[in-house]
Amino acid sequence: MRKFLMMMVLLLTATVMTAKDIRTLVVTTTPQMHCKNCENRVKLCFKDVKGIKTVDTSVADQTVTIVYNAKKTSEEELIQLMDSKGYKARRLADGERVVKEAHECKEKKADGDCGE
Repeated sequence: MRKFLMMMVLLLTATVMTAKDIRTLVVTTTPQMHCKNCENRVKLCFKDVKGIKTVDTSVADQTVTIVYNAKKTSEEELIQLMDSKGYKARRLADGERVVKEAHECKEKKADGDCGE
């Protein structure tokens, strides 16, 4: 019985130690995203980052939603990474909305993307 209890305590301890700390970060970018190409460039920022679960972008809402494991990376590291790739990231407050700026495409493609 003691061995069983000791094994259960060890198993529970191991489970707690390996638990993931999944968090969500919602940011907006400067410059703003205007097309699918912009979205793809933002997503590429996180291509090789450990701990990233998903990255969702929205041109309409001007948001980047990053779901990540906080034991492998941090909010600060993610924001600094975006800054280093040319996108100034700013965390959005709950319920905050961003107005998309007007953008005049210089190079309109057949799929509607501007390439900027």
